[in-house]
Amino acid sequence: MERVCPICGSEEIVEDRVSGEIICGVCGHVLGRVPSREPEWRAYGYGDRIRRERVGAPLTPLLHDLGFSTKAPRSLGEKGSKNGRMIGILSQIHRLASSMGLPNAVAETAALIYRRAEKLGLLTRSMYRVVPAASLYLAARVHGIPRMIREFSATSGAGEKAIFRCCMKLRLGLKLNPPRIQDAYISRFVKSMGLDGRVEGLANTILERAKRLNLTQGRSSRPMAAAAIYIAAKILNERVSQRRLAKLAGISPSTLRRRYKEILREIGGIHGVLR
Repeated sequence: MERVCPICGSEEIVEDRVSGEIICGVCGHVLGRVPSREPEWRAYGYGDRIRRERVGAPLTPLLHDLGFSTKAPRSLGEKGSKNGRMIGILSQIHRLASSMGLPNAVAETAALIYRRAEKLGLLTRSMYRVVPAASLYLAARVHGIPRMIREFSATSGAGEKAIFRCCMKLRLGLKLNPPRIQDAYISRFVKSMGLDGRVEGLANTILERAKRLNLTQGRSSRPMAAAAIYIAAKILNERVSQRRLAKLAGISPSTLRRRYKEILREIGGIHGVLR
């Protein structure tokens, strides 16, 4: 319904949700009030709010029952060993994500990956200890967040090789194909080493050239990103230690040298980069 101010005839009518009034945007005349959409009760603390709310929390795959129940089971074994195990693993996923500063969306994606693997019977007894870290690593890849397996290993206490093997089994069993995130690694490594922003821009250009030449096919993202940074830094006369860059990328200096030599050879050397 079209509203017009009876005082000045303006049609610029505004609803102020804070004061609950309908106001003319020109002369300020109050035309009426907005029905309140707030609860009829008042809460003077978090405990009051929890006791008085009559709706549940949003549904989330991080809860074993997706959040349908209003009360948590008294113990992990109350709902059976399978549900108890799921509660434990989902709790670990949430704890790991929180400890590593990962967004809640990543934790929820990890929970979905674990749930699908459990439903399809992909998990063996030895995998249950590492599946929280493995599913969270894959979820970070899906969301384009550059984190390395060693970070998940350090936070979770699980071995890097065990996490890697679990990741491979999950990827094959669930047919996951997370996108490569070389660009994100470039940004992270450049900032960690305190390099000039021009290095990041040129490194991204070099990596784009390498992608067009299919040099990134079948190769790990981190060595390619580090190699592009090293080439860009050399062109821009920025001092970069091969050993430090390789350590930051989680690779050996020899792998770094091999990758940047491959890129330069295929692109046509420094002059080919600048063309």
